[in-house]
Amino acid sequence: MDSHRGQWPIAGVLALMMAAELIIMDPLSRGDALAWLLTVPVSIAAVMAFKSRAFAVPVAVVSILLTSFVDGRHGAYLPAVLSPLSIAETAACLVLTAVVVREEPRRTATWSVACLAGASLFAAIVRDQFIAVYNINSMFGSLVLGFSAVGTGLYLRARDTESGRLLAAAVTDAQKEERIALARELHDVVAHHVTGMLVQAQAALEVSDDDPRAAHRLLPGIVRSGTEALGAMRRLVGTLRQGEHDVATTDLAADVISAVERTRELGIETRLRIDLPDDVPPELGRSVLRLVQESLTNVHKHAENPTLIDVDISRTENNAVRVLVADNGRPHELNQGGYGLVGMRERVDLLGGLFSAGPREHGWQVLAELPLEGKK
Repeated sequence: MDSHRGQWPIAGVLALMMAAELIIMDPLSRGDALAWLLTVPVSIAAVMAFKSRAFAVPVAVVSILLTSFVDGRHGAYLPAVLSPLSIAETAACLVLTAVVVREEPRRTATWSVACLAGASLFAAIVRDQFIAVYNINSMFGSLVLGFSAVGTGLYLRARDTESGRLLAAAVTDAQKEERIALARELHDVVAHHVTGMLVQAQAALEVSDDDPRAAHRLLPGIVRSGTEALGAMRRLVGTLRQGEHDVATTDLAADVISAVERTRELGIETRLRIDLPDDVPPELGRSVLRLVQESLTNVHKHAENPTLIDVDISRTENNAVRVLVADNGRPHELNQGGYGLVGMRERVDLLGGLFSAGPREHGWQVLAELPLEGKK
């Protein structure tokens, strides 16, 4: 919590205390008036300590010493309770002690409290014989007030430390989530296009000797995939630099069809069925597209000799979007999925959906259900 919040209420309380002192001291002698005026800087120092403590303690100490000197020389009367200082001086010193202990480094706080205690001890000796056998209860009360102020400062200091630790942990967690989100986008979007480029380039290399024209026909697809990968990278850079929100799709059906067409261009028969409601939320649409893209990418990267891929996107009876991507290739025993499956599962979990992926009788299947109403 910002300690400055208590500045002006405390200033008002100290002003009321000083006004009450004037009422108690009426009628005022010249010595009383001078002593009362000299207590004003202590209250000002207590209020200013919330913003700047460089001169607060020295001003308070000098003010207490001067007031004590005038009190001892002229026999001035300053109303006091449980303290050698006046009521307003006592309250101001307690506030100043708590603020210094809370805000300043330990060594600075120790010296500051020691100076205030020394000035108060001088006042106890000079002002109206505060240190006396008959005043033992007041002396004990003064010590209790002082230790209470120090304890309050230490408590607030510990609370600030804990709040800072929690804030740092929250920032670290947010940064981690942001890194994971960016890694997921890089993997699901850029890697998808780069994989398409790689597969087409490999196919062109295979047929280049026997059929140069066939290799040439694959070049436009490579260029298109490279352009899309560059566009995805630029969107991610824009998100990093300017905090722009990456809207992956404004037309989910069209973008899914485009992803499927790229797979067909790579020579794998891909069957597509789409039955979507008109009002798909943007976050859900982005996740559906990423699931399809990553699943198709995994087929190219991990399936052996796939000849058919089924992509089925439909609405279920329980108001969810069901995404099914299945192929008939034999999955590799090693490196199946990698970070792709982790990223897909994270996307589905964030939306409160269900996700499963694994081998089936002939090939590999990815299945996800994403609630249209979002995570509950």
